[in-house]
This record gives sequence, C-alpha cells and structure tokens, in this order.
Amino acid sequence: MIFSCQVDNVQNFRVQIKTRDMAMKYLQLYVPDLSTSLIQKFKSQLRSLEVYINNQTSEALVFLESYFFTGGMFASNDKPRDIQPHSGCVYFLANKSIVAGVSGGFKFKVVGKDVYMYLGFSNPLMGSYKTFVYLMKDGYQSAEQAYDMAENDSLKMVVCDEYIAEVALTYPYYSPFSRIHCKISYMEKTIV
Repeated sequence: MIFSCQVDNVQNFRVQIKTRDMAMKYLQLYVPDLSTSLIQKFKSQLRSLEVYINNQTSEALVFLESYFFTGGMFASNDKPRDIQPHSGCVYFLANKSIVAGVSGGFKFKVVGKDVYMYLGFSNPLMGSYKTFVYLMKDGYQSAEQAYDMAENDSLKMVVCDEYIAEVALTYPYYSPFSRIHCKISYMEKTIV
C-alpha cells in the first residue's frame, strides 16, 4: 500500500531531513493524519521501499499510471499524486505478504510538453535492487514496461529535449532498506 507526501520546498526538505527522527517530525508537521504507529508499521515491513521523486522543472508532473508486480502502496486509501513544479513527493511502498518484496513502475507526463517519464523499481525478497528511468516524447509505453526494464542498482541518467532524469539508490528515512531517488531537471545549457 502507499503513503505519499507532497513536499513544497525540495531544497529545505533535503537540508532539514538528515535523520529518521527529523523526517518523522517533518512529515507529522505537514501531514497531520500521519501517526507514529503508521510509520512504525512501515518500518517493520519486510521489504519496504521509499521512492522519492524530485521535480526541479517549472512544469508539473502529472501521474498517469502505476503498475505493481508485487506489493503496492503502503496506505490503501492513498494513490500516487501529481508533482508540482520545484517540489517533490515521497511514495511509501510495501508488501503485506511475507514472501515477496515490492516491484513495479510509475508513469508521469510533463504538463504542457509531449514528454513522459517512466520509473521502474524493484526491492525483491531475494535478489538485488533494480531501477529504471526513461524520458520519451511518445506516451505509448506503460508503467509495467518501466518495471520490466529495471535492472541493477547503478545510477541511471537519460536525456529528452531539454530535460534530464536520473535515478539512484540513497539512504532511506523510514525503510530499513534503500531509498530510490529519481530527479527530473533541465539540462544545463552551455554557451559556446
């Protein structure tokens, strides 16, 4: 099941949140219905996964589709959300089954542009982390295909038009496992 949190100031989020305790206080401050017991339940999940998407562009990312091969959203009453410009969103994913991890994919569209972002992820019960990120002009691919393309846990980077997207594993705030950090931004223009 999933819990997501909209973060309005990504730079402050990165500066303020250095420990799990600080992260919990931050989320409780901005998400009043988030209880300590909910966080404790998330931390106790066997192969939970945090997915953080950082939108550093001036366009919103509209959520189009999710796919889960195993697991799903941590809180069943929530769903992935659109991500506003210059903000981020944290998705908490887990599996209620004791014999599987969390694997799946998300699909977003850049508002006002014909650019789509695909994110694939996997934190299996057995095996290694896998990630995938892709930007493309056509929206014909699916979130399931993003999951299918996920491989190893190395840093991945892709460019489409003026956008650049990257995905990497980072230190988690809640999960005992790693966090997947995906960032979309503009390519820096060099003057020749």
